[in-house]
Amino acid sequence: MQVSRSHSVAERKPKEPVAMGSWTRPTCKCCISRAVQPLVALELIENINIETKQWLMDRIQTEKIVGGAELMVHPGEDDEGNMLLVSASQHVLLRAAELQGLYKLYKDGSIISFSYRDRKNFQNSDNINEFLSLAERQFIILHTLDNIKVVDEKYIPGYPTQTLYPGEAIFNRLRKSKILHTFYPLHDEKMLTDLGNRWHSHRNLRLQPIDSIYRYFGGSVAMYFRFLEYFTCSLMPMATFGTIVVALSMDMIDKCILFSLLNMIWSTVVMELWKRHSFVLSYSWGTMQMNSQFEEPRGDYKGPMGTNPITHRYQPYYPAWKRKVKIWLVSVPILCLFLGFALSGVFVFFRAEAWIKAYHSENDDCWACALYLPSVLHILYVTSMNVLYKTVAKVLTEWENHRLETSFQNHLTIKVMVFRFVNCFAALFYISFYLQDLELLRKELASLLVLTQIINQLIESLVPYLHKMLIGKGTVLKKTTMENAPEIDKIKSQGQMPTFPGLFDEYMELFVQFGYVSLFSCIYPLTAVLVVVNNIAEIRMDALKLCHLFRKPFISPAANIGVWQTAFEMIGFLSVITNCFLISISPQVEEYCAENNITSKNVLIWTVGVEHALLAIKILLAFSIPDIPQWVKLRIDRVEYQSLQALKHKLAEVDNGHSRVTEEKEKRSDGITMSDSTESSLHASNSQLNLL
Repeated sequence: MQVSRSHSVAERKPKEPVAMGSWTRPTCKCCISRAVQPLVALELIENINIETKQWLMDRIQTEKIVGGAELMVHPGEDDEGNMLLVSASQHVLLRAAELQGLYKLYKDGSIISFSYRDRKNFQNSDNINEFLSLAERQFIILHTLDNIKVVDEKYIPGYPTQTLYPGEAIFNRLRKSKILHTFYPLHDEKMLTDLGNRWHSHRNLRLQPIDSIYRYFGGSVAMYFRFLEYFTCSLMPMATFGTIVVALSMDMIDKCILFSLLNMIWSTVVMELWKRHSFVLSYSWGTMQMNSQFEEPRGDYKGPMGTNPITHRYQPYYPAWKRKVKIWLVSVPILCLFLGFALSGVFVFFRAEAWIKAYHSENDDCWACALYLPSVLHILYVTSMNVLYKTVAKVLTEWENHRLETSFQNHLTIKVMVFRFVNCFAALFYISFYLQDLELLRKELASLLVLTQIINQLIESLVPYLHKMLIGKGTVLKKTTMENAPEIDKIKSQGQMPTFPGLFDEYMELFVQFGYVSLFSCIYPLTAVLVVVNNIAEIRMDALKLCHLFRKPFISPAANIGVWQTAFEMIGFLSVITNCFLISISPQVEEYCAENNITSKNVLIWTVGVEHALLAIKILLAFSIPDIPQWVKLRIDRVEYQSLQALKHKLAEVDNGHSRVTEEKEKRSDGITMSDSTESSLHASNSQLNLL
């Protein structure tokens, strides 16, 4: 999608009138080109004040030295419209890549931190579209726009009541004031079509084009789809073994023991190997060692204004003790209340289960499928409670007023994860540890797997599709007419699409699946088979939604799956305890104990002993697998060594330069005063600090 500098794309078609203005000129003359690709679209409120729009355009295009962003901006359909298009010149993108700490491929094949001064020695640095992916370019523009600060403005031009303070992030303020309606990265139609043909449109089963996904959508999305694919492939041994067990009708005790041992090894090896693989991915993408930027406050962060002691900027401040009071006195009690609702649902389920069994035994004409009615109703209750509490958790986390986005996401994840674990697994643990009814456990697990996955697929696919059809006006007629529409209309249509909800629910679904497989698959061997079938469809559906049903998201670079790695590993440790206990309550073990006069107390002691031994083996197995592959570690160490040597060389050059300056001063004067010596020493120290 290219837009001419002086004319719109619509002008290329004689039948269509010119409806767009022109791009602003880049600050660097060598970056001037005839065609400019719009990367980000900004939609302001309807009937935006022309003074406000012009001020915003000025701040976007002005040089950074005077508080601008040095980006290229287009007024959209007309100067008085509410649309702005933003792009960036090659040199601006390259300088921003250095500030972001992006790692790129060097001429010797190593991946090192990009340096603008040394850009000619980086591969493909002369071709910005190859050197920086579409997702990276759009993320750079997002970060640049978010860092435009107020200089000397007292209020938003055109809106005198919207006061500003020095150092305030302009775009955060525009969002808070509802002047900026939304802004979003734009699709590249050709790249999207090529990606879709190799991803979700292909009929045969094949591995996903992960590198292409990374270049188009970004690190977090690519990391999720690679983990989903990896998790699905890793389930193949479990699925194969479960199918063999069912086909051969193995004895319960043999099946439980074999599955328990396989679960322990599988859950450990899979997550450790994924950790290694994620390091390889992040190294090849250049996100493994990115410099962490100082995180700005969230746009919704509120509080009285004060000076930040680190940046000395005038920013909102909210006492940490008030946030802790909100968490412990409000959020935690509400979480406990919802946990009580979840446990109440489990209690009602078992009462209904007992009643339906009694009714079925007393009435011969009662359908056998009625026995599954309590399970179906309980699953619907579990699903609705999951949706309800996630909404409540978002409201609570927002109300807690976290300063940073990472803190907000961590607190939200912990809340939802704790509730989801209890809500989804409470009934299974109650059946296993209290009722010790393996037949009921098998039936409940099968119902959960089948119905939950059907409900999730319907919610994830139908809801955004209906939203696009009804609210987003994505009708068939609209789609056909949009093919011949001007570029500005195509851009506006992207803004009408639903916002991408993020990957939280997708990871949570995998978290629950991992729990079903590792905790209880010894009771229901086809668990892995059902999860594999679901995930094969999930990959296609998630890819289709991301490409065509949702607005393209801004995605930051990612080095791993974050806190979810720890969550999966915790489930792996819990699986050892669960599987050992399930073996101890199996009918064959109970029969063996009765024949040999082994008391239940001795059985418990043996179970705990075996469980501790297996946990020790699991820990040793985890430590025996290195987190980082040796070849990756060697390359990182080599780059660090070269960087240290280069730094020493630069410092030596600085010292030699100041020595020569000192010698020249000695020749021109009879002596050096104390003040001259001190000034020279301070200057040398400052130069070294600047290099560091």
